[in-house]
Formats: sequence, structure tokens, C-alpha cells
Amino acid sequence: MPVMIDLAVAKTTKFGTRESGDTVEIVERPGGGFSAVIVDGQGSGGAAKLLSLLVAGRAMSLLNEGVRDGAAARATHDFLYATRGGRVSAALDIVSVDLLSRSLLFTRNSEVPMLLHREGCWQCVADSGGRIGIYRHTRPRVLEHPLEPGLIAVVVTDGVAVAGGRFGPVMALPAIAEAAATDFTASADLADRILREAMVADRGRPADDMTVVVLRLASETSAQPIRRLTVAVPLAD
Repeated sequence: MPVMIDLAVAKTTKFGTRESGDTVEIVERPGGGFSAVIVDGQGSGGAAKLLSLLVAGRAMSLLNEGVRDGAAARATHDFLYATRGGRVSAALDIVSVDLLSRSLLFTRNSEVPMLLHREGCWQCVADSGGRIGIYRHTRPRVLEHPLEPGLIAVVVTDGVAVAGGRFGPVMALPAIAEAAATDFTASADLADRILREAMVADRGRPADDMTVVVLRLASETSAQPIRRLTVAVPLAD
């Protein structure tokens, strides 16, 4: 059965800053499919932004050259470690729809669990190789699932994962995702809902940069496939 990729990103900055240390980039794979590269640079503001752009750019260039996801993540770590001497770190997630293997790949170097919805159930996936850039022999954790309509993946950065922690218990991300997933029709709806709840949990003043990436695989029924990409970015004064 043909599958449609429904991918959405919703993000905001730490309160009081103009630059987000989170970067999300989308790259088309030379063998068919797409990869989303999600990077959370250490710290916040302009320095963190430059770091996350550096890491995302290196990972994207490798993926675009046909390097496999795990090897790309490992090489990106080696690059960051070599250039910064183990002094800075970044969280790196690569989410790929690989048409060569007909699989969905998650390559993880992040300490923040992700959510995966399969066969009617949500599960929290904490498997990770740890943040890149600090330890010499860091390796990614690669997870693979077959492409199947109905599968939903939610990847967030730590600003979302710890939202509300300053005022009490952190936001219950699995419960919010499960409640929202009952009536959403597009990935953008779910991403917006999770980000909105995270901002509410931080009382409208995010304590860290926040990013939500939602990937949904849906059945494709159109005889003539049409690709769409929509971007909405508010510009600072």
C-alpha cells in the first residue's frame, strides 16, 4: 500500500532570547525518502544556534552523499569532538524514511525519550547513545521499523521534556500525545498541541528552547502524488 509522509515541526525559543539553540533540517535522501535532522546545541542564544547549525549541516551533507544514518551520526560526533576538543555537546536525532529499505529509521544521540505510536499503542523510547561531542567513543543508537500506515513518531528537545519542572511535576508528554492523537488529522495539529501544552506548563515563559517534530505515515490514495511544504517563521525586529 502506498504511504504518505506527513511531517511537521513546531518550535519556539527560550523566553527572552531571539535565537534558538535547536535546529531542524530536512534533507531528501539520494536513494529515495527523507531525513529530518534535529539538533539541540548546548546552552541557548546565538552561540547555541551556531553550534546546532554546524552539527546539523555536517549531518545533512553526509546524508545527502548517501552515507548511512548511523555512520553519519558517528562522523558528525567525531567532527564535533575534533573541532571543539570535547568541550561542548549537542543532542542529535535523525529520523529517516528510507525507501531503499522500506523502513523508518531513528538514529539517536539524545537523552530525551521519544514517543512512538504503533498498532494502536504509544510507547516511550529512551534508547540513545548519549549526546555527541563530549566522549571520544560515543556512538548512536539506531532503531528500525517497517513502513506501515498509522505509525506516528514524536521527537522533542529537552525544553519540552522538562516543561513545568520549575513549578512542580514536569509535563506528562505521553498522556498529552495520547489525548491529542484521538482527533488530530495532520502532524501539524499534534505538533502544535504538544508545543502549546509545553508553553502552558512553563506559564508562557519557556525555560529552554522547545522543538516538537511529528512524523506520521498515512495511506496514500491520490492517483497523482503531490508534495507540499509549508513554512511559517515569525521574524524578530
